[in-house]
Amino acid sequence: MTLQVSTTIDLLNSALCAFLAVRLYRAHEQDPVSRTLRNFFYTYASLTVAYVLLFVPRMFASQQELFLSISFAFGSFAFLIASSFFGRIVLEFTRPTWIKPFLAVYYTLTIICLAWSLIDRALPMVDATTGITQWNVPIGVGALSGLLLLLVLIPGAVLFFNRGLHTHGNHIVQVRSFTIGIGALLLILTAVTFYLASSEMLAIIGDLLSIGALLTIFLGVVYHRPRPIPPLPVKPLIT
Repeated sequence: MTLQVSTTIDLLNSALCAFLAVRLYRAHEQDPVSRTLRNFFYTYASLTVAYVLLFVPRMFASQQELFLSISFAFGSFAFLIASSFFGRIVLEFTRPTWIKPFLAVYYTLTIICLAWSLIDRALPMVDATTGITQWNVPIGVGALSGLLLLLVLIPGAVLFFNRGLHTHGNHIVQVRSFTIGIGALLLILTAVTFYLASSEMLAIIGDLLSIGALLTIFLGVVYHRPRPIPPLPVKPLIT
């Protein structure tokens, strides 16, 4: 078993996403009516699954090309599921009535993308010296997957930057909006390099950008949210 550069970064990302998903779940428990917190929890839970599917096969079978390509296909599918929850957040702020048709079309295209990526599989190459993985995604699969991600991330970045610019007198909402917008912008760069990286340098840059993006969005979501008031100690009855 080897633990190399790309594998280590995806391992860290999966652990980070799992930790942040738990934090978001607890925040949602404190504010159960918040759809935003619930959808961000589902987003990070899906990202946890995606990164697990990417790092586990490379940890135990880094030279099994077929195994790696199949795990990549399902990992990419999990990324698209995560983006669907982020897309739902965007529509809840802008066009709530579009949520159901958006999800129907988006999930259909996501399933098509999964089937396509299983038929026309990636050709992953793990550099034994540097430990960096180049997935070598076929152009068609990469274009469709990237388009589906950008279809959500670009409007998301625009939405949150716009909210930050046009929210006056509410410092908390401004900070949250700008922070999430910056995180979405970093995710756009991550998505582009993830599917289109043509060199090891671009691949490692994409991996590192993902860590910054995930942390940035999380910090924007939880910024200045109230913490639960601890219960008062119960004094034993004196009899």
